[in-house]
Amino acid sequence: MTEPDLTALQAILDRSTRTATPAVADSLAYPERQMTAAEFVEFWQSVRLVAMATVGAGGRPHVAPVHAELSGAKLSLVIYENTVRRRDIAANPRVAFTTWRADGAAAIVYGRARELPGTEREARPGRSGRPRRVVEVAVELTRIYAMRAPERGA
Repeated sequence: MTEPDLTALQAILDRSTRTATPAVADSLAYPERQMTAAEFVEFWQSVRLVAMATVGAGGRPHVAPVHAELSGAKLSLVIYENTVRRRDIAANPRVAFTTWRADGAAAIVYGRARELPGTEREARPGRSGRPRRVVEVAVELTRIYAMRAPERGA
């Protein structure tokens, strides 16, 4: 992660904390527990899966576990071409992610997703044995609430 990447992430973290709703500020986005950009990068790289939420037609929520790689102030992920998430993103690019560790560190991340043109490719077959395809998605981060693990014994 480059210095400009960390600066961009820190700006999102700071803006998110400043503009947090009272409930979020009271539980996640307060200075004593708010992660720095460097801490957020370490945290995100330490988790295996994140929950990705999208909104479908008629306002129906959809959530699924994904692998989302942090690259600067963006997330990169791959989804199957026939998923509900793909249709949701095409109609409404606003997405959310959350993840946590057993030590109590947690993050809620919001962004705008877009499918990267020309990235559809073959993937390994699923349980059915039928061929599958995936497509790459980029998410520009708009808000990040990232809370350090609580200090034990303090």
